[in-house]
Amino acid sequence: MHTVRSVGERPVVIRSIPFQIEEKRVLRELRIPKLQYVREMEEEGVARAIKQAINAAYTLIHGRGCYRTLRVTGVLDDRVVTPESDQLFVGKNMLKLLGRCEYATLLAVTIGSELEERIDVLKGTNVSDAYFLDVVGGWMADYMAEKVDAIVQTEIRRSGYNRTMRYSPGYGDWDLRVQADLLQLVGGGAIGVTCTETSILQPRKSVTAVVGWERAS
Repeated sequence: MHTVRSVGERPVVIRSIPFQIEEKRVLRELRIPKLQYVREMEEEGVARAIKQAINAAYTLIHGRGCYRTLRVTGVLDDRVVTPESDQLFVGKNMLKLLGRCEYATLLAVTIGSELEERIDVLKGTNVSDAYFLDVVGGWMADYMAEKVDAIVQTEIRRSGYNRTMRYSPGYGDWDLRVQADLLQLVGGGAIGVTCTETSILQPRKSVTAVVGWERAS
């Protein structure tokens, strides 16, 4: 078994995540089936507006991420415990996800605030352009999460463990109110991610999550 070097260290910060906007994915988000590329659309005006939104998004999206791996030190009746917190992983879903894990990696990602700021401006002048830009950016936070997840998965596999699914606050019984503590532990401030008093992430197109490490059988 290899040493898990990231445990107990400061968060790993990724200040620039490369990305590609898939036209097929944008079209599916717009509920347009079958087509692979925007140029295949019959409505030239709509196609032009979508392509313009994609081009604008490339200049407005700034993918950043951070992650940190914690050692699991205990499993109680209603929670999983680490040296850093006995309040973060509470609930039946956390027991099911992390109950057999030796480590848990927290991650936070964002596309930044510029795209949302442009959408807010466009809402006052061109609602359709604002809508298309929002659709283009809407799934990109998950895209960034998948990129950081892949880095974490590589470390998990190399260390001789199996991974769990990625799980975010607010799903099932994992209370959304853990966001502030999660962001503090993972160093979300380093990539500009905070949360409101009602636990809503800022910038809005951001994602937090945990991935567990299970010993390979």
